[in-house]
Amino acid sequence: MAVRAICVWNGLILALLLVAVDGQTSGPLFMVTFPAVIESESTAKLCITLLKPQESLTMTVSLLDDTNETTQLVQQILSKPFHSCFSFQAPRVDGESVQKLKVEVQGQVFRATEERKVMFRRYLPLTFIQTDKPIYNPGQTVNFRVVTMDPRFVPFDQMYSLVVLEDNNNNRIGQWTNVSSTQWILQLSHELNPEAQIGMYTLKAFIDDRMISQVFEVRKYEFRFWFSFAQV
Repeated sequence: MAVRAICVWNGLILALLLVAVDGQTSGPLFMVTFPAVIESESTAKLCITLLKPQESLTMTVSLLDDTNETTQLVQQILSKPFHSCFSFQAPRVDGESVQKLKVEVQGQVFRATEERKVMFRRYLPLTFIQTDKPIYNPGQTVNFRVVTMDPRFVPFDQMYSLVVLEDNNNNRIGQWTNVSSTQWILQLSHELNPEAQIGMYTLKAFIDDRMISQVFEVRKYEFRFWFSFAQV
């Protein structure tokens, strides 16, 4: 008999698998827990619990990809109550991939096999481009920075294959190749032509085949100060 459940713990979905012997609650009971969604190439964790063992049991946990190729993650010989967690390297996937986690338990009397689906997902880093002002006059210097963070919002140094600045007609007026951030931030600047056309300009940063963009405006504007004098 198998008892299955899905629970939510601190916002993380865990897939639970419990296996009992012939429906008898007095028999051995297994529970394997693992995240339902795992980040591609991350260090993932699964936990195994054994209750009421009555014989020596071999437990094997394997991962089956979409081509049914099997990768063994854990194998334990258990004869006493047991609880432990194990780390494994999640496979690399492009986008999303639904695979199967297979649990096999075998002894002289007890045998059981169960499978559960697990999704591996590639989380792309987050990249932001920020200018020091939203509007520039022709001839002013555009100062900007590029920051990349992992899915946990932790910044890290990143190599950018290309950073470009395009004017309002999509003409490339600035270019930087193979530039890397220093202490998590890439800081660059570009001096606009005094005769620069007014309109919306675009900054673009490339990481391999990904492109991130940010726009700003170039237009002529003036600061005006108004003074009022009170009669004494």
